[in-house]
Amino acid sequence: MANFNNTNEMKQQYGTSQNLNSRIRLHQLYSTNPLGWASWVFSHYRLAPNQRILELGCGSATIWPAHAAQLPGGIQLVLSDFSEGMLDTAKVNTSELDGVQYQVIDAQFIPYDDNTFDIVIANHMLYHVPDIDKALAEIKRVLKPSGIFYATTIGNDNLKEMIDLLHDFDARIDLAQDAVTAAFGLESGEAKLSKHFSSVQMNRYEDTLHITEAQPLIDYILSSQGIGNITEIVCGETVLRFEQYIHTLFAARSYIDIVKDAGIFIAANSQND
Repeated sequence: MANFNNTNEMKQQYGTSQNLNSRIRLHQLYSTNPLGWASWVFSHYRLAPNQRILELGCGSATIWPAHAAQLPGGIQLVLSDFSEGMLDTAKVNTSELDGVQYQVIDAQFIPYDDNTFDIVIANHMLYHVPDIDKALAEIKRVLKPSGIFYATTIGNDNLKEMIDLLHDFDARIDLAQDAVTAAFGLESGEAKLSKHFSSVQMNRYEDTLHITEAQPLIDYILSSQGIGNITEIVCGETVLRFEQYIHTLFAARSYIDIVKDAGIFIAANSQND
């Protein structure tokens, strides 16, 4: 099975924001849904004044300054990540927001008392946690009885066309998508969440990448160090051959369309329905 939640591999992948930024850039440049992923996700948050919010695996945290005008007064936001380097980037990006704290946190061991937070968020990160059930128990513990948990992830068909073109280059390449979605995907997440929450809702995001240039796609794929085996196979002299392969694809056609399959889970107790 390809790597996707090995601790050492994840430290390499998320030690800084560079790899994540390469992947975000592809989506920013070529996504066809005009709303945009971050705005769509943010639209699901039920925010109210003076709430305490914990985000696990916050990454570069750009969603918060992008929606600063929509934040109710008195919000107390704890941004956390497993990576100190990633958290440093989050601090820079949210430096103009009030009421933000930063902390390195392993989602399996959340260092807060029971019933502390109104909202807990874990976007595109639970599948990296070695013991997801333990993390969900911790999330449930630190949520108030009326609290809500938001978690985004991908589905089985996410970026299928990208995976196909990688297999055409080398059939051994595995981006660990099957392992990721089995761990916590749109198809598997409800069963895992239902062990801890009585109400679980899932909404899918409709979007496609309409890619018209080779280099952003190359950068995206090569940023996947620690996720699957791409950088084990595409390394050394093979990198140049791979880049030529992608450029050849675009020389033969003006664009490549890649369908996304992603969404959000909203989990709570039945009293919040």
